[in-house]
Parts: sequence; structure tokens; C-alpha cells
Amino acid sequence: MSYDGPPLPNAARNWPEARVEELVGRRLCDVDGRKVGRIEELVAELRGTDWVVIEIHVGPGALLERLVDLSTLVPLLSTLERRLRKRYRIPWNQLDLTNPRRPRATVAVAVLRQLDA
Repeated sequence: MSYDGPPLPNAARNWPEARVEELVGRRLCDVDGRKVGRIEELVAELRGTDWVVIEIHVGPGALLERLVDLSTLVPLLSTLERRLRKRYRIPWNQLDLTNPRRPRATVAVAVLRQLDA
């Protein structure tokens, strides 16, 4: 997986840090306070000797993504397919983690890129 966003700063540049266990399962709201979904998955890349989170996945489909490959469930759960596919990919640089207990996206939910759209 490659990161196509702006260059990621190193930790010495005041990059927001949060513990994974503080984020997974938290409700994420957009810049306008609208609910996007729960943080279910964090995607990281190895940068030198450090693992750097580059994006998060949010929504009911992201939970299933974490638990099992969605493609194996869709034929069995066709009535839930649309709901199960609702998951968003949010680049790390579009997150406001000044309060990790209330994470926010810095853009509106309409701007977020939906997975499998």
C-alpha cells in the first residue's frame, strides 16, 4: 500500500500522537460535528525504524474488514451488502487528535473518500 498524501512529518515536528487503544472503537465526527462512524482499523507503514499510521478506516464495513475478509461474507449476507460496504478511508493528516477521546476529521463527511464506492 502506498501513501499518496503530502509528505508525513517525523515525530520531532509535533505530529499528533495517540495510543491505538485510545482510538479504536471511538466515534469519529467530521469538522461540522456530524457522526462519521467508529474507528475500526489503523493502517501503518514502516518508515525507517518506526511504524507510522497513514490512515484509519471507519464504519461498519471497517469492523468486518478487521475481523474477516469482506469478500467472503458478501454473497452470504447480500441483504446487508450496502451497509457492510459503508466504510471510509481517512488519511492521518485529515485527523484532529488534540483530544484523543473525541477524535475529529478536519473535513466534512461528504469529502471523505469511501472505500469500495
